Amino acid sequence: MKTNISVLMIVAAAGLGLAACNKSPEAKQADAVENNANATADAMKNQADVVEKQGENAGDAMTTSTENKADAIRDQADTVKKEGEAQADAIKDTKK
Repeated sequence: MKTNISVLMIVAAAGLGLAACNKSPEAKQADAVENNANATADAMKNQADVVEKQGENAGDAMTTSTENKADAIRDQADTVKKEGEAQADAIKDTKK
């Protein structure tokens, strides 16, 4: 799991470096916020998949519980992503 998060962060950082070439400081900051939120959300969704798989492996009694936990983590990931996008939009709007 930690390896997946590390890989996501490296990919996000590499993408930031390439995308930041000809952008204003506000656009760069907005992109960084949004990319970070997306990477965090992706890592959380991966964690949810792991939790769900653990429940499937443990048996029917655990399946419902772990599915509920996985769904809650996915909901949190969606919230993180939406908040990151909103923060990025707010940064972009300050330039206007």
